[in-house]
Order: sequence, then structure tokens, then C-alpha cells
Amino acid sequence: MNICFFGVGGVGGYYGTLMSKYFNETGKGNTYFIARGKHKDAILEKGLLLKKEGGKEEILIKPYYCTDTVNDLPIFDIVVVSVKGYDLESVTKEVGKITDKNSIILPLLNGADIYERMRQHLSKGYIVPSCLYLGTHIESPGVIFQKGGSCQISVGKDPLYPEFYPEKLINLFKNADILIDFFEDVNIKIWTKYIFIASFALVTATYGKTIGEVANEESLGILVKNIMQEISEIAKALKIELPSDIVETSFSKANQFPFQTKTSFQRDVETKGKQSEWDLFGETVIRYAEKFSIPANNTKETLDKLLRNLNN
Repeated sequence: MNICFFGVGGVGGYYGTLMSKYFNETGKGNTYFIARGKHKDAILEKGLLLKKEGGKEEILIKPYYCTDTVNDLPIFDIVVVSVKGYDLESVTKEVGKITDKNSIILPLLNGADIYERMRQHLSKGYIVPSCLYLGTHIESPGVIFQKGGSCQISVGKDPLYPEFYPEKLINLFKNADILIDFFEDVNIKIWTKYIFIASFALVTATYGKTIGEVANEESLGILVKNIMQEISEIAKALKIELPSDIVETSFSKANQFPFQTKTSFQRDVETKGKQSEWDLFGETVIRYAEKFSIPANNTKETLDKLLRNLNN
């Protein structure tokens, strides 16, 4: 069994460490990492250190192989893709070079239309739609810090191959002590998360305020709820059966985070400017809204303001 983790930042590094630990202990497969820069160099020199639950448990592993290119890599049984949305198109094309019709591709990144984005550039293999809740980041090159999140992966059917059940993927991950479950309609999970993350991501990044500050400022709280409502209308048009109180329950999730928590999108905007996932969280909503003739003025105006801020 050969598995590749394409991107070993917070998410890929967390699950890649657990998989490497399992393979290193059992000899039942090989884990390959595709990483970049100083992070890759540190992994090659010292291995990858995972600090679980804020440092309560530490796991140090060395993958079978670590590189920054797909050149000379084998065809993989499973490829886990954990990259930023703005890299997804180029990475998907690279994934096509290391997969065949029997490969399983598991995208682990935020967004509601990840499957569709990947299928535009990848015609072979099984792409398994997914959703996860995991709080991780790169603490320093070669070190992953995990705190918060259920660490649970939810997966579903590849719409192109609805008869395919990813048994090999699920069994392997469970054997590696990775929490994973299959859902007949994983889109409910995906869109439930997207409603929360897209709305708070846009507003926190645009106004430079934390999740707690946004939730506690009346005008911004109303804006978040309005964006959530626009996204929920899109989900309804897509025939995704979300709860009738999805906006209120989604907004209330802000209370589960420390007041000063920044969304990952907000952090990216602050450090990378326009090289961030604004298309994933803003343009995706606008495209769907136009397709179904659904008003999305709150999303559009917020995104326009964000882009103006980035251009100034």
C-alpha cells in the first residue's frame, strides 16, 4: 500500500503523521510526503513532529519519502490532498501524474465545490468528497501543532461513481487510529461547515476582527447571518437538505471558539494579501447564486470591500 500526502501543513501533517506511525509500526505500507521549502528540509533532516492536543502528546515520525515534486513518484493507491484553495488547480493536475483509474483521491480542504474543481482537471480515479473539523497549524518547520477540533473526517460517494464505496480508504484510516465515517449524503456535512466558515471568513478578513468581535458587534453579526442565509438558499437550490434553523445554529458555533480566534482565511489575508482563498469563500457563493438566480448582495458587497482593501 502506497499513500501520498500532497501537502503536509496542519491538516496533511496531522493525518500524515498518524499514517506514517501506523505503517512504521506494522510495515503494511509506505507514506510519501510532498512538502515545500524549509518545512520539507526539516522533515528530511529530523522528521515530522506532531504535538497533539496542544502538546499533551508528541509523535515524531519519518515518512518513507519526502519531496517537493511528483517526478519519479509511483502510482499511488491513495492520495490525500491538503493544500490551499488557490493551489488546488495546479496540484490537481500534478495528482493526475501519480494516480490511475483505481486510485482514491481524498481532498481535505475547506470549500463547498472542491469535488467539482478537481473533476475539471482529473478524469480518472475516485475522488471522495469530504469534510473535517481539525484545529492545526505549522508551529515551525517540521512541527505540527494540533489543538481543538474533533479530528473527524466525513466522507461520501464520488458522484461520478456512486456505486463505489471507499472501503480500502476507510479501513486503512481506522487502522491508523484516524477518525473517519462514511455518509450517504456527505454534502449535508460539507455545506453545514461551509455556511459557518465562509461567512465568518469573509467578515473577519474584511473587517479585521476576530470571530468573537464579529459575533458581538451587532451590525457585523447581522451581516454574517445574511451571508449564511444566502448560502443556505444555494444549498436548498442544490437539493441539500439542511435543518430549517441552520443559520441560527451555525451562528451560535462562534461561542465555541475563544474570543480572539482568527479564521485561517483572515490570517492568510493578513500575511499573503491577494494570495488567499477569497475565491473559495466569496466567488464560489456568487457563482452559485448567479446560476440559480439567488440574490447574494451581502456576499458580493463584502467580497468587493475585501478586494478593495487588498488593492489599497
